[in-house]
Amino acid sequence: MVLSLCTVVAPGTQIREKNNTFSLVTRTCSLTDYISSATCVQSHYRLICRGGFTSNWLKAIKYEITHLRIMEWPGECFNIDRLQHHFPEIKILEFINCTTLKTFKGHFDSSCKIEKLIMHGMLSLWELPAEVVVHMPELREMDLRKNMLRHLKEPVLVGPRRLERIHLSENTWDCSDGGLDWLAMEPDNSTVKRRIADYYDLVCYQKLYRGKPLHKVMDIIRTMRQTCPEPCTCMMTHVVSDPKGAVIPLITVDCSKKGMEEPPSALPPSTTTLRLEDNKINTIRSVVHNPRYQKLADLYLDNNSITAVKELEGTDWFSSFRVLSLRGNLLKQIPVYAFDKAFQQNNNIMHVFLGHNPWRCDCHFIPRFQGLLLKYKRVIRDLPDIRCSESNDKKTSFVQISIMPLGNVCSSEVEMPISTINIVNLVLLGLIFIIVGRFIYDWHRFKTTGYKYYKYCKVRSCEVSTSPSSDAIPEPAPTEIELTSAPRLRINP
Repeated sequence: MVLSLCTVVAPGTQIREKNNTFSLVTRTCSLTDYISSATCVQSHYRLICRGGFTSNWLKAIKYEITHLRIMEWPGECFNIDRLQHHFPEIKILEFINCTTLKTFKGHFDSSCKIEKLIMHGMLSLWELPAEVVVHMPELREMDLRKNMLRHLKEPVLVGPRRLERIHLSENTWDCSDGGLDWLAMEPDNSTVKRRIADYYDLVCYQKLYRGKPLHKVMDIIRTMRQTCPEPCTCMMTHVVSDPKGAVIPLITVDCSKKGMEEPPSALPPSTTTLRLEDNKINTIRSVVHNPRYQKLADLYLDNNSITAVKELEGTDWFSSFRVLSLRGNLLKQIPVYAFDKAFQQNNNIMHVFLGHNPWRCDCHFIPRFQGLLLKYKRVIRDLPDIRCSESNDKKTSFVQISIMPLGNVCSSEVEMPISTINIVNLVLLGLIFIIVGRFIYDWHRFKTTGYKYYKYCKVRSCEVSTSPSSDAIPEPAPTEIELTSAPRLRINP
């Protein structure tokens, strides 16, 4: 009675469920899991099994089968160890359209006689584990085309000592996450690359490199690694193609938090982003004047010791950059005119960051600087962080510059200073008025009298005379009254 009750209560049900779960776990990678739905057809030394293996092929060791094709395997796991036990004489092994197969249990050992391994239509297998094939002594050819493979480890090509060629095209290779970086460092004439029969037909599929030739991406990665400056790290973030089809990489060099006092002297070709945050750099001269930095688009110099950026003025880089970040430095002022001119000419500019600097807030600098901030507020993205430096003046201390009233720095009691350029402009304006006035006076005199006058002196004599213009009316005979308006006087010693 006690036993019969135990079979009815809940604990008994839980025990049966646990046993069922345990049995499923143990049966997951067994070749006998799908006997009822399997069909196998033998033709001499060749065996084709679909949907699993029938029971008669798993009861004993089948020495007569040398060519085995497994089609539409219904499970997610396949037991390699048991396969080699039941079919020890296989020389050609095929996995065709096993769309649910994800993993393998065990591996082929040194007694394996397989010479050719074929896998097609493996839509759930992202990577062939290296331990599956690395100990296969007779393996000469692998055909891994038309699958969904993303990664490939080096031992897959190096481990089988007799491997001659491998086919890898028509897969979804991921060139971006390091799964194939080892291939980039292989020389072009290396044994590994020669084993890949269709190496130049492989195409990147995942993420940012979709559709790009894998061999070109690998060449770029190799060049990037060889030219990456110490102690920085380099990463290819994107690849684009120009109108001629050439592959152009976009490379980021990260040198942040390295204690550097100067930027690296050289960068990998096609570097577009340089990160130099949290270092000890105090000048940007070596950046804007270095010819190897000309293609640099994004420059991050946050949290350094830069006190001036006058070196930017007039440089080609300043008229073509995309991102410039100078947050957290020691800037007190900038050449506003140079920034305004560069921003107007730059069609690539996207973001500029100037916050967390000790800006000098006086009547000479702030009006022009505030005008720049408001004019380019679409580009200068951290306006709330651009504030006056700390001071005893509560009107300016830590006040946001873009919204600060100019009366805080330019009060009515303080006259705005006249700059040198304005003084020069006033002098030139005065000279222009003098010249124009003289011209108007001469023109009026000529029009009213019809005479031009001049003075000339000779040695021991001086003559003042007037002469009629060539087209004027002949001068009448002089009279006593006319002598005052048109004298003709000669003085002799």
